[in-house]
Amino acid sequence: MTDYQTRDRLAADLARPTTRRVLWPAAGGTAFILAADLATRAYNHYDAIPAVRRLVNVDVEANLATWWNSTLLLAVAGMALTAALLSGAGVRPGRLSWLGLATATALLSIDETVSLHERLGEVGRSWKEWAGGSLPTHAWVLPGAALAVAGTVCAVLWARKLPRDLRYGLLAALAVYLGGALLTEAFNGWALENGHSTVLMLGTLVEEGLEMSGCLVALAALGRYVMLERDPASGRAALRLRDG
Repeated sequence: MTDYQTRDRLAADLARPTTRRVLWPAAGGTAFILAADLATRAYNHYDAIPAVRRLVNVDVEANLATWWNSTLLLAVAGMALTAALLSGAGVRPGRLSWLGLATATALLSIDETVSLHERLGEVGRSWKEWAGGSLPTHAWVLPGAALAVAGTVCAVLWARKLPRDLRYGLLAALAVYLGGALLTEAFNGWALENGHSTVLMLGTLVEEGLEMSGCLVALAALGRYVMLERDPASGRAALRLRDG
């Protein structure tokens, strides 16, 4: 094999989607967090380990599980920001569109850390008092659902100009994420209100698992669009957007 053939083969091997380089570590970390939660939950019935349990408990804030969920969202924001930086003039979607996606996921990451959505509880309670009815779940769910619907409409309109596989991948990621962050958490609020502790425990695992899985789906889709290549002549690695 000649030097040129060797270089061409090396370039072909490295000019692959970044999916494996990004997705597998993210999936491995997610599996570890969920497995650690289950393991410590089971062990805690035999021998209490409050410090370790709190560290990986997906049902509490300010711990390793919360940090990991926030990190996954930041990874999606980072991929979107990379796409924005690599977008040239006349490319659709444009740079502002990618910056919008990066901003949205960064805000979700902040919310995961400081629980901004729970501040919507006051709005939900005022809506409930105005309507004179009751809401058998978390008070923030109703205004949160209104925001989710508005965000979904914007996402669908934005995604129309994306390549088909990227469009379907990101919309699927949104559906999975909202399935956990809104639908499952609304169900968990009902379980909490009615004292179904076992159902609440399982529902919390499903909720966090769906949120993390939504990030993984988004990373998989974006990882097939943002390409990592290496110049066979110089040996330097470079990022570019996939054509088409």
